Amino acid sequence: MSIRRIVTEQAPSAKPVGITVSATTDWQTVIDVPEYDVPVVGFGTQRRIAPGVAEISSPMLASNKDTETGKVSVRIIRGLKHIVQNQTQTDYAVFQGGIGHQVGDEITLENSTVIDVVAVDANGSVTEFSVQESGSSVFAETNITQVFSSGAGVDFSITVQIENLDVDAATFSLVNQVPVEPFDTFVIPFNGQFLSTGDQLQVLADQNDRVDIMISFTEGQAEEDDLPIIS
Repeated sequence: MSIRRIVTEQAPSAKPVGITVSATTDWQTVIDVPEYDVPVVGFGTQRRIAPGVAEISSPMLASNKDTETGKVSVRIIRGLKHIVQNQTQTDYAVFQGGIGHQVGDEITLENSTVIDVVAVDANGSVTEFSVQESGSSVFAETNITQVFSSGAGVDFSITVQIENLDVDAATFSLVNQVPVEPFDTFVIPFNGQFLSTGDQLQVLADQNDRVDIMISFTEGQAEEDDLPIIS
């Protein structure tokens, strides 16, 4: 899967969205949470990639318009961006080699990515490395710093770009084959739930165009605890 990106001239405000679809026997995406390409606050012309969020503000309504009972399933596809394993320093436009490292050291970064040190200079600054293990999901244009090393070295970091990331998708079932009686509406209480960048809420029915789906949500750029410093 790919993650939708919205390019803006300013940080976007929360936007209310209402979706109505006729469910089919193929999975349909009713909520697709984007990431945002936004300007860095200040007088410069730099930009960064920021996470998005959707807050579901209503229950999902499944309305049967037919004389036969319909069945509805709902799932979340969760898209996570992980650092590509086995990439090397040649794949990274920006990294800081730190100091005091030795060949064979294993450096753990703050998102649990593990780096193998392949070569260092006279000061122990890493000049060649390989990504041994991918850690938790990250965004492009994020600087990820060292939190631990098997050796004595410190201050190693990498700056992740689009080419350093793969998107992995995990599937989570929310409701499965819920019956909706003829000319009736079934209420699925998803309101109050949050979805983040890369998440897709999808619906499926046992027959085409028998059950209509309605849901409302608010979409916008997510608040962040730590904003990246871009020089």
